[in-house]
Order: sequence, then C-alpha cells, then structure tokens
Amino acid sequence: MTSRPKYSQLEIERRWLVDKRLLPDLALLPVRMITDKYLDSGRLRLRKIAGGDEVQYKLCKKYGKCSEISEPITNLYLSAEEYELLSVLPGKTLVRQRFTYLFQDVPFSINVVVGKSAFVIVEREFASEAEADVCEPPPFCTEEVSGRVEYEAVRLVEN
Repeated sequence: MTSRPKYSQLEIERRWLVDKRLLPDLALLPVRMITDKYLDSGRLRLRKIAGGDEVQYKLCKKYGKCSEISEPITNLYLSAEEYELLSVLPGKTLVRQRFTYLFQDVPFSINVVVGKSAFVIVEREFASEAEADVCEPPPFCTEEVSGRVEYEAVRLVEN
C-alpha cells in the first residue's frame, strides 16, 4: 500500500513472545479487559475496552500492512447502544487482559489471551518507525513476531 487511506492513522507497533517464568507479577499491574469481535467478510473489528470506571467502544478498520510494523487504521468511537447494535453481526471473538508494564519509563502492553492456555504477547506502539527501530524490549521478551501474520490478533481468534 503506497498511500494512507483518507482519515486513517498509521499504527506502528512491535510485538514479542515472552518467557512466562520471567514475567512480573501481573496482579500488581493496571489491567483492562479487551473484547474484540472480528466481523466476518472484511477487515472490521468491534472493540470493547473495560478498565477502571470507564468502558470504551470502537469500530476499527485495518487496511493491511505497509511495512513489517506499520498499518493504516481508522477508529470510530461508539456509544454503548451503537456497540450493542453492531455486536449481533457475525464474527469471531477474542478476549484479552491487557496489563500495562513500565520498562525504562516507557509503557508496554502485556496481553494475556483468555481461553488460549494463557497465551501471552507483549506489544508497544510508536510515533515513528525510527523510534520503533531503537526500542529495547523488557527482559522477559524473547522472539520478536512483529512481521509474522500468525501472531496478529485476527489470526489468534481463528486458531
């Protein structure tokens, strides 16, 4: 993809697998529950984020990777009623606990997939690919899987 679709933003993200034995105590970290429904026949995702006193609802379109770590996306924020209306559309659901972990004063997301024998993946978003290139992941991160499609959330829900 050579140009970014109108109204989209570039999501720049790296992802890593982890050595679960080295993870910090997740019970001590801030957590949000993320419920994603990947709608059939397209690249739309319906998302509910619950954490603290706030719940957010979004409809997202991902347009496909333009590099190993970059992808244009568009988010539309929804009301609870709009979310409920769209939630009846056919699709596959993935639920994750997303813990926020600070490493060198930078937030990383530790995602624990519910119902996938505690599959864990760490991710971090960046403002630029140059910033992403120099990122040092936390010591519990092992193999980087940023460019591997089998570790994208939409693929995890299928397997």
